[in-house]
Amino acid sequence: MPGVTAWYGLNKICAPKAGETVAVSAASGAVGSVVGQLAKLKGCRVVGFAGGKDKCDYVVKELGFDACVDYKAAKDPKELYMMLKDATPEGIDGYFENVGGQILDAVMLRMNSFGCIALCGFIAGYDGQPMPMANPARMLVSRMKVEGFIVSEHMEVWPEALKELGMAVAMGKIKFRGAWPRAWRARPRPSWACSRARISASSWSS
Repeated sequence: MPGVTAWYGLNKICAPKAGETVAVSAASGAVGSVVGQLAKLKGCRVVGFAGGKDKCDYVVKELGFDACVDYKAAKDPKELYMMLKDATPEGIDGYFENVGGQILDAVMLRMNSFGCIALCGFIAGYDGQPMPMANPARMLVSRMKVEGFIVSEHMEVWPEALKELGMAVAMGKIKFRGAWPRAWRARPRPSWACSRARISASSWSS
């Protein structure tokens, strides 16, 4: 499911073109890592957010992102914004949201006119506390498209998504972390299942 989630939000909502800038939060995680790699395959500049140097190094050096913002290294929202500004000199055209909070606030200030945001998750709000937005007016001023989605409600795209994802994995164009679930390791696996499971086996850390 993480692979199809990434595919849907990127292709059906963000829909970036070659040369545009795509940003994704939780970039080292199961969904974010695939979002960034798919965007690179489309010829986009890709900027991720991750917590800590090791995760950012993984995102850039192993997954091939152009840059990664270590949000844990920012002392305050202003510094986080400046770090993102340095990484996105041409602004942001598409954003895949997994976190919310101060990361979303910073991204809103870097979104280009008519940019698109795919809302997949809000990790920063999992404690149940309100998450006020600092710059909601930017959605209007920049005429953004902001759309939330639940991938299980879009089963019609799964065959197309799984075909594209499976081929990318088979050709070595998408990398992942993780291992086969124990129940799967104990049984023979047809080729189609291998392609699907590889997509879902990436690291769940953000």
